[in-house]
Amino acid sequence: MTQEKCPAGIACGGVKYLLIGFVFFSIGVAAYKAASAPADPQAAAAPVVAEAAMAPAKTSEPALKVSAAKTALVYYFYTNTRCSSCKTIEAYTRAAVEKDFASDYKGWKVAFNGVNIDEAPGKHFIQDYRLNSKSVVVQKFSGDKTLNWVKLEKVWQLLDDKEAFMTYVTGETHNLLDGK
Repeated sequence: MTQEKCPAGIACGGVKYLLIGFVFFSIGVAAYKAASAPADPQAAAAPVVAEAAMAPAKTSEPALKVSAAKTALVYYFYTNTRCSSCKTIEAYTRAAVEKDFASDYKGWKVAFNGVNIDEAPGKHFIQDYRLNSKSVVVQKFSGDKTLNWVKLEKVWQLLDDKEAFMTYVTGETHNLLDGK
């Protein structure tokens, strides 16, 4: 009984079983990593205001009393796949909020909130704000009542000019908060 030889001189039957074994091993490693990965690593680091924004009308916990006042959230919606431009948009948006809204603006408390729309808690925002890509949205709240919101369409166009980007985010937030 002779064994069939592949062009490289290796026994073909052995290679076949080796490759099948490798595939099963890879699937096992992937399953192990998926089972042992935390559900949402950024959720633990999210600010209290972010929790209030996910379900502002259903919360009554004392830690979430920030929503009892006039608040605005500047959301950055992202997905699991993140390029350097996406990370830059997040960084510039966060910097604009931290710089220009460190104190209240005409009685409004303004906070930044990054939300992964690929994860279950954030998926509803895709329809709520008609999202078709990574986006920045400003939403204002009065207590538990949601008020107006605006999607900042020019963030991708202003990506190469940090100052213009930050001025745009601040200006659009001011416009929303100054409106009725």
